[in-house]
Amino acid sequence: MLNCKCGIYVINAYMKGLNINKKQSGDHGDRRNERSPLEFRELTLDSLHEVYPFLQSLKGMSCDYTAGGLLMWIDYFKYRYCIYRDTLFIKGVAEDDRRKRAFSMPIGRLPFRESVALLKEYCHEYGYRLEFSAITDMWLDDFKSLGPEEISPLNQWSDYIYDIESLATLKGKKLSKKRNHCNRFMQDNPEAVLEPVLPDNMDMVKECFRQVCIEGKQSPMASYEREQVWKVLEQLERYPFEAQCLKNGDRVVAFTVGEVLNNVLHVHIEKSLRDVAGSAESINRQFAEYIHAKYPEVEWVNRQDDAGDEGLRKAKLSYYPSLLLGKYNVVFG
Repeated sequence: MLNCKCGIYVINAYMKGLNINKKQSGDHGDRRNERSPLEFRELTLDSLHEVYPFLQSLKGMSCDYTAGGLLMWIDYFKYRYCIYRDTLFIKGVAEDDRRKRAFSMPIGRLPFRESVALLKEYCHEYGYRLEFSAITDMWLDDFKSLGPEEISPLNQWSDYIYDIESLATLKGKKLSKKRNHCNRFMQDNPEAVLEPVLPDNMDMVKECFRQVCIEGKQSPMASYEREQVWKVLEQLERYPFEAQCLKNGDRVVAFTVGEVLNNVLHVHIEKSLRDVAGSAESINRQFAEYIHAKYPEVEWVNRQDDAGDEGLRKAKLSYYPSLLLGKYNVVFG
């Protein structure tokens, strides 16, 4: 499961996405505007060191403002960035419609009102409306205070937020089935251990993922997902990620990749072998337990959205989230 934005809604758009007309999609064919101080550049893994301090400074729970949420979706959402007056601006396309240009919440020292005014000026000079996408509940009042023309909910893109202690312990009657799956896994695999993903075991992790790919869905979106996971595994040491795997003897049966930002663990990747009963529940629980012990300040786990996929929705609801973090598109005329 590549969590962040891994939806089926976009399959048709994905097929066309790489050839979308730049003028329509905001595929960042905009030339440098001499009147606007904002100049957007390509966002890459090499530029993460410039962007990441801003992400770390943001007090929020959204997966969209993480290294994984940006870097793993650069190609899909056409992300570009600009740093102006110690403020980060991110430009891409709307989560629900890749034909529309859209911006993320500005992050930095500039007052919010001034940041929005700069983006309005930028968009006005290029002849399109200013639209923000994936704005969460916690920022919505700030946007409302500026009199937007339209606010529309992204009903399929709410992030599932869980109490980390709940995932780490699986206490209570509601989670008894999850506990039973974990207990079954340990009974069947008494020598299984959780260990960091390192060069020494990377080949086994990759072999696990190959098996997952064979068993998984065959679709354009699944292909995109696999490509992104491979990219992360090939350069894992360059990302600010925590990666753990469940190793049983000479093979890895599950692995996960997450990112800790402030008091939230964002789970970007989670894979397990279908033929190993309880491996999915066990990697989920043990990773939460590991992070909870290593980072006592982490209170929440963001397992990201379901993108309208009924199977994902049921799986995420089965862990009883503490919060569904709502998101919105906000448009200014």
